[in-house]
Amino acid sequence: MRDDITTWLAELPKVELHVHLEGSLRPVTMFTLAERNGIDLGASTPEELTGLYEFSDFEHFARLFFTGLDVLRTAEDFADAVSALAAELAAQNVRYAEVTTTSLNHRRRGLALEEYRDGLNEGRRRALLESGVQLSWVCDISRETEKPESHETVDYVLGRTAPEGVVGLGLGGIEAGFPPELFASSFERAKAAGLASLPHAGETVGPASVWGALDMLHADRIGHGVQSIADDRLIARLVQERIPLEVAPTSNVCLKIVDSIETHPLRRLTDAGVVTTINTDDPAYFGTTLTEELLAAHRWHGFTPADLHAAQVAALDVSYADAATKARIHAELERVQP
Repeated sequence: MRDDITTWLAELPKVELHVHLEGSLRPVTMFTLAERNGIDLGASTPEELTGLYEFSDFEHFARLFFTGLDVLRTAEDFADAVSALAAELAAQNVRYAEVTTTSLNHRRRGLALEEYRDGLNEGRRRALLESGVQLSWVCDISRETEKPESHETVDYVLGRTAPEGVVGLGLGGIEAGFPPELFASSFERAKAAGLASLPHAGETVGPASVWGALDMLHADRIGHGVQSIADDRLIARLVQERIPLEVAPTSNVCLKIVDSIETHPLRRLTDAGVVTTINTDDPAYFGTTLTEELLAAHRWHGFTPADLHAAQVAALDVSYADAATKARIHAELERVQP
């Protein structure tokens, strides 16, 4: 194993399981789309926009996040956004990613879902052709936006205007006041149709949220889940049932969920035997990349190159990539053993 961990990490084939398309718009991309569509972002340069990305809490972040959605107006906008994300992933040697996107947020803005679908399909096609990155979609319910009884997101995902490559139903947005149990019927339908249950839980709300996701949504993976560390019985269940967590350390720091990267529970979760994957969440807003997240795990939590390699193998194994994609990336990982 070479001494230069940064060089080795750059070469390591990677898998990302928790990245939001709408949170991946770097300031330059957002400005390009804003100029195309005549949108005032409240900042005159990409650098000035970056300066706005200082969040006091999750709700503050959510307000800015929803403002940023307005730059996405047409199929071309979505295709370009996906292409930009794929190029960034390819530059880090990310080979496969499951990208979360929230259809209802765009429908509520008056966007025709055919435009949304066509843009995602074109962007996904370009991602593979131009960047060599295979993308799948996780379409998530926005807790505070969707009435649980409406089933709007699951109806869309299972309908004729859904994009190609959807592998799971997610649940995002503000946890407080919107427990997983409210959306059990949507997840029941999704799982019956063969989709994975991939809700956010235990990010801004405590262990009860994760229990609800497991018991009522029959979660296959948990987005974030870092609050699980406060409940030994919950940790034991996650370990016993091999329920993976999609951990995003920098996101948790930026949103004041943990005090610092040094005090993040990533190491404790891993040492307890929980399957943990390392991710970026909203990399544009949090100023991070997957490579930087892995490097932080090494620097602050003592993850060895073998640990980081194993984390990528684990992420691939618990992904919903097709068998051929998994076999190809497994072979690539074998060639880059630490």
